[in-house]
Amino acid sequence: MIGPVFSPTDKIHRLKCSFRPSGSRAVVGARGQVRQLSNAVTHLNLGSLRMRSIVRLALLGLTAFLAAFSMSQAVAGESAEASDRPIEEIIVTSQRRAENMQSVPVAVTAFSGDDLDEMGIVDIKGITERTPGFTMGVFNPGQPQYYIRGIGSNEDGAGGDQSVIVFVDEIYIGRSAGSDLDLFDLERVEVLRGPQGTLFGKNVIGGAVSLVTKKPSEETEVKFEGTVGNLSALTFRGLASGQIADNTYAKFSFSSRRRDGYLKSQIDQFPQFFPGISGDLLGKFDQLDVNSDSFRGALRFVPTDRMEINLTANYSTMDRAGPSYRSIGPGGIPFLADAALLPGYEDRHHENLLEDPGLSKNDIYGITARLDYDIGDTMTFTSLSSYRDVEAEQQWFLSTKNLTALRLSTNTVPLYLVGSNDYTDDSETFTHEFRLTGSWGRLNFVSGLYYLNEKTDRNETGPIGIDFSNGMGGVGLSIPVIVGGDDQGNETDSYSVFAQLTFDLTERLAVSVGGRQTWEEKNITRVGTPTALAPARIFDFETGEDWSAFTGRVGIEWQATDDIFLYATIAEGFKSGGYQGAADNELIASTPFNPEEAVLYELGAKSEWLDNRVRLNVAVFTTDYSDLQILQLLVPEDAVPGTAGTLITQNAADADIKGVEVEFTFVPVANLTIQGAYTHLNTEFSNFFIPSGFRPPDLGGATPVDRTGNELRNAPKHAFNVLARYDWNLANGGALSIQGDWRYKDKAFQDPDVLDFAAVPSYDVVDFRASYLWPGANFETTLWMRNAFDEDYFLHNWPLQGSGQATPAPPRTYGLTVIWRND
Repeated sequence: MIGPVFSPTDKIHRLKCSFRPSGSRAVVGARGQVRQLSNAVTHLNLGSLRMRSIVRLALLGLTAFLAAFSMSQAVAGESAEASDRPIEEIIVTSQRRAENMQSVPVAVTAFSGDDLDEMGIVDIKGITERTPGFTMGVFNPGQPQYYIRGIGSNEDGAGGDQSVIVFVDEIYIGRSAGSDLDLFDLERVEVLRGPQGTLFGKNVIGGAVSLVTKKPSEETEVKFEGTVGNLSALTFRGLASGQIADNTYAKFSFSSRRRDGYLKSQIDQFPQFFPGISGDLLGKFDQLDVNSDSFRGALRFVPTDRMEINLTANYSTMDRAGPSYRSIGPGGIPFLADAALLPGYEDRHHENLLEDPGLSKNDIYGITARLDYDIGDTMTFTSLSSYRDVEAEQQWFLSTKNLTALRLSTNTVPLYLVGSNDYTDDSETFTHEFRLTGSWGRLNFVSGLYYLNEKTDRNETGPIGIDFSNGMGGVGLSIPVIVGGDDQGNETDSYSVFAQLTFDLTERLAVSVGGRQTWEEKNITRVGTPTALAPARIFDFETGEDWSAFTGRVGIEWQATDDIFLYATIAEGFKSGGYQGAADNELIASTPFNPEEAVLYELGAKSEWLDNRVRLNVAVFTTDYSDLQILQLLVPEDAVPGTAGTLITQNAADADIKGVEVEFTFVPVANLTIQGAYTHLNTEFSNFFIPSGFRPPDLGGATPVDRTGNELRNAPKHAFNVLARYDWNLANGGALSIQGDWRYKDKAFQDPDVLDFAAVPSYDVVDFRASYLWPGANFETTLWMRNAFDEDYFLHNWPLQGSGQATPAPPRTYGLTVIWRND
């Protein structure tokens, strides 16, 4: 039994909540009353959720609400001020001007800097866990893959692009490695769901993640934060901000995070299976660690009441173990073909048989200059320039003694692949935007010009050899490592002009129309040398391609009442064409794929009720998604069974996406806040093409041929999160806050063949936090626990020759955070 885990008390009433998993049943109690939820917590499967489960969940929520309501009456006299406070207004800039989120005709989720602190969010993964329709894949920790409403990308070549783009202070972050950022010292985070092709430009076909940093403050502000936790976790953060001269303000902030890895190698238990490895390398390492440092400096100059200049420089470095995984066989059962050769082997969720930790290292530099100038009282001119340099390095160690489904022989003496996949990826990006924003009578407008130049050099090598070993102290002969690879150089030039107009037909009814014309050119150089797995990789060439696209938006918005806002939108987006990443031959390397296109149809309602104590936002949408750039593992039609296959990216599919998203915030009584979100997503390929001359590889069982009707990658049908927080204002001048957070995601397939063993199974996770603000409000102390019930689940998975290669999520973690502020 685990409990009680949450026991707030006061003078009169007592609330006790506990959780006890018992077989396939979970018992939850509140105020001594027990309710049973069959398969609702530990084995929740919303894909086939029965109505009685929904009713039971509702009863649980009602019980907790009534208990909290009773408790609140005892402290109502101490909290009258809090009881009169409505839900706070959230200001966003998703339409390139400051607006109340409740009056923006876009599906957007926003987190303030305080929200990030209160929820313990330190990276974009934490944002994905609390945003409808937002998911993330993590094979290489230095190259996150973001998906919104089933739209994303796993193409990482120099000539490829992402589908969900991260912006930092409105600056486009194109390379995946450049979005591997710690979240600190932020004003807010905005997640815009669906195509944003008009105002945000190319590649924002799935959505945008906008990180807005805090500007230097006029008043002196100093803050330090320290965290210690299990797995040797240690974090330090801080900032200093204030005025340094007349009309001039500066700020410096930093974040430093350390934590041991939680995926351990257990090869030290079987030295006979790993001849030639000894000493410090024999099982003396872990993976999925944290090792990052980030720094940001900002200068704000306000020479007149019409002009403001902001300069920002930042540097981040991450240095961790490389891609981390463990083999999972069909049916989700841990797969180890050679288990008989490993007496005493025990499958453990956070252990594998890798012989080397590999590495994943990113260094990110950036400079941004922004000028805002007010032209009269109704228009603002903005000039926004940036330079960013992203240097990424990865070593992914490959040994089929860990992926034993890849044995090259079933003979008495098995053959194993040994080696690594290594790459460096260096990218320099310059962007500039001129923008004019303003109003003229009943007309509001945003217009501008945009330019991007990106140069990327990527060197990928695959030193692979073959090891002969019987796994029991045998001869251990080997074929020497063959080193080969693929050097890619790409330069992208992109130009666009855009405008969006909103016209108020009446005080409450408005229409909007917008468009963006983009012209883009990519020029690529490539040199390929053979490897053991790609003996035909012999090429040396230069080529290029250009594309253009118009993306538009039309909408109507109606402020039905002061608290109800309705909108209907049709919006387009596109993702640029490009070139295959690592390619096995010249034909694949030199053949471009064309842009993707998406058309969104969305109806939305944003509302507040009960004197702003209930906020309820709903979006219903369908997206026509065409010419998908699908990365497929294929083999020639005449290949013999067991052929490993070739990765090919082509415009191979169309898809239909439909869904509903619900977000709510509820303040039923003083000091109690309940908020959450629910997503239902239905995705399927409406058309899927296998390139001529190829077929899918043999993946165990029947080889799929027609993938029409299959689900898209990273598109769980159901997902929800619920957070409850209670705050006490104490008589000594301090404040106490207790928070619980429950998140669920349905199964998410990771490949076009919707293979169960290569999917991320459904999971639910519970976090707890308890914070105490000391009298005087300078010190705040927080005890926290993530994954409180130690759920075993995965962050990512991918298929390889009949088994899934799954990246485990963190186990239960806990710790203490202390924050000091100067006021």
